[in-house]
Amino acid sequence: MRIHYPEELIEDIRISNDILAVVGEYVRLEKKGKNYFGLCPFHNEKTPSFCVDPGKQLYYCFGCGKGGSVIQFIMETENFDYVEAIKFLAERVRIPLPEGDSEQERAIAGKKQDLLKINVEAARFFYEQLNNQRNFQAREYLNRRKVSKSIARKFGIGYSPEEWDILYRYLRKKGYDDDILLESGLILKGKSGRSCFDRFRGRIIFPIFDVRGNLIGFGGRVINDGSPKYMNSPETLVYNKRKNLFALNFAKNSREKRIIIVEGYMDVISLHQYGIINTVASLGTALTENQGRLLKKYAEEIVISYDADSAGQAAAMRGLDLLNNVGCNVKVLLIPNGKDPDDFVKQNGSDEFKKLVEKALSLVEYKIKALKKDIDTNTTDGKISFLNKAADLLSKIDNNMEREMYIKKMSKEYEISQESIYAEVLKRIKPAKGFKTVSRIDRNRLKNMRKKGNSEFEKVIECERILLCVLSINNSVYRVIKDRLNPEDFEDEKDREIAKEVFSRLENNRGIVPAELINLVGDGLSDIFARLIQGECNFDDDKKAVMDIIRRMEMYRLDKREKEILELLSTSQNHSDENIEKLKQELNSILLEKKNK
Repeated sequence: MRIHYPEELIEDIRISNDILAVVGEYVRLEKKGKNYFGLCPFHNEKTPSFCVDPGKQLYYCFGCGKGGSVIQFIMETENFDYVEAIKFLAERVRIPLPEGDSEQERAIAGKKQDLLKINVEAARFFYEQLNNQRNFQAREYLNRRKVSKSIARKFGIGYSPEEWDILYRYLRKKGYDDDILLESGLILKGKSGRSCFDRFRGRIIFPIFDVRGNLIGFGGRVINDGSPKYMNSPETLVYNKRKNLFALNFAKNSREKRIIIVEGYMDVISLHQYGIINTVASLGTALTENQGRLLKKYAEEIVISYDADSAGQAAAMRGLDLLNNVGCNVKVLLIPNGKDPDDFVKQNGSDEFKKLVEKALSLVEYKIKALKKDIDTNTTDGKISFLNKAADLLSKIDNNMEREMYIKKMSKEYEISQESIYAEVLKRIKPAKGFKTVSRIDRNRLKNMRKKGNSEFEKVIECERILLCVLSINNSVYRVIKDRLNPEDFEDEKDREIAKEVFSRLENNRGIVPAELINLVGDGLSDIFARLIQGECNFDDDKKAVMDIIRRMEMYRLDKREKEILELLSTSQNHSDENIEKLKQELNSILLEKKNK
């Protein structure tokens, strides 16, 4: 019997195993544009046609047609079944699997549940302490920071008193022993080894939830001049700061197309208080690839809003590159006069902050602005240095129209011909010697898709699958089509089941990315869907493309029904006059509808 692992756990395992790192252990890869190419491990070839797309977290071979996510890659290379591949990848990143075959795995699963229960008990304790009369200084601190009671309740903000072991004694009374309390990270053992004490003391407490709403850890901030200012829970079986983001459990339900990343808990809380709930913060560490892929799953655009000091801007630059590399559309929000989001929104209100967000700089714009800040462009040498470094940046842009837009802008601003700038850019994007690029398929395929050798049924099935792929690449398309299409409109039974799951996720703001879709379709169709995602779904206008697909699906259904009616009318002797009249009326309606499409 196939073991069933929770969908969230499989997704955590997939996200934690970067496909580029995994495939790189088996195949020598070279970067070409935004993707990586190498010799296919599944068939013999002399010219690289095996492609890894780190943004979509997929691989596809243009030679033999095999493709999928990191899970399918391990299944193919190691000759594993699905469960064996999940176990292999979980072991690779040390993610324990629940209720496994061994007693050890079952013990770990039980311990994780205990840790989550301890966190809930601790959060209740901290919240009660915040509202305890004797802890007025904690409430005064929140009042000074203009944190309302309702927002404090929403985030579960609490307080840990200065007392040495008050939480420890509380949790002991709840029946938890020292071993599990020490594993929770809330309690520490004294140097003598004979006593235990609280980790968080004299701090405002911010509960940290994972994207599913499980309480996995805590952050604490001093309310005086103590040090360190911020303290977080240590890594535990349930808390990993590199895989989670503060308030993502709220932000993912905001129905906004973008998510804003800020530096601190108070920035997030202030913005939420002003109705800007599409805001998250990293957990006391630089952004990681896991966090980037998690953000990409829930937003079309990521906006970084870090402090204006040198450390904040350096962190913004690192975050830009990381998010761009994992395929996010990323921008930088610059707040005037060096203010942080907390101060700005309190002084200027939510409308002014939203205006700043709309003016956020793109990756290229921000980097060019940073170059101008560091280089004196008033001198000839400085101007040449600036333009050469700008050409380096422009050469990394995959979109030709976007690159041309920046070239025109730079040409006008620095009085350099567009031809000269473009020539410098071309030097930098010339293919490396000895590396042959793979020819790409013409993207204008909806009009002539598989014209030869395919039945109309096969063509419409491919349309259905392209539509599902586009939805996984661009979740926002769902808003355009949801009133025009439902899963029951899909002709293929398997596609219909996939569509039900995809539509359900998007309707409930859970999001879906291409690698998840590949896992959802299963082993038999993963190659087909990988081919479509990598070779058939790069449209200039996704929304227009899916509307064209829907029209084609509708035309197919009308043609199909028209043929059925004509077949019935050809045997009219078997039908009553009333039924014949109804069929003729329906046929006229179909013909009229087809004419209007």
